Amino acid sequence: MYKRKDGYYKKAKHEGFRSRAAYKLSEINNKYRIIKKGDKVLDAGCAPGGWSQAAISIVGDKGLVVGIDILDISPIEAKNFYFIKGNLLDKETLKKSAEICKEYDTVISDAAPNTTGNKLTDHVNSLELVSTVFNFAKEVLKPEGNFLFKLFDGEDREDFIKQLRTSFKKVKIIRPDATRKNSFEIYVVCQGFKK
Repeated sequence: MYKRKDGYYKKAKHEGFRSRAAYKLSEINNKYRIIKKGDKVLDAGCAPGGWSQAAISIVGDKGLVVGIDILDISPIEAKNFYFIKGNLLDKETLKKSAEICKEYDTVISDAAPNTTGNKLTDHVNSLELVSTVFNFAKEVLKPEGNFLFKLFDGEDREDFIKQLRTSFKKVKIIRPDATRKNSFEIYVVCQGFKK
């Protein structure tokens, strides 16, 4: 069992973030600058809202964050945050996101499937979810836009990375410090969308 209430968990609670994941996004962004002040960001699979909160603090008042999830989330008190309850496979969800903003600077996703405990199954399910997010991102990203997502690591990773390289100028795999030590999740930073 992992130690749920470690330093990052306590820090998140103290600073008002909904999850420790907020620190992963901040750490990645400090290094790769995928989100800037004034940017328009789409958070795909945003529940419980930790990444949306972190993104709002980065984009500032002139930016915009749109969160999408099939689950409800507790309201986030920010004038520049919009929540869409919907499935990423549904054309209606795509339409709603386009009504709020035609093109996004960055698409982020910390979404994960329900885990089974079987690494291979979890990897395959994670890859399937990420593929859905990637297809959605290609519809809403502006040229030169960025894409960041979480993936449960496994044997099919390299094939998917090759696919990403056909759509982005730079693709990097990272493990932020806020990731639990025994976790097999990785994060993939994609920059320079080729529309």
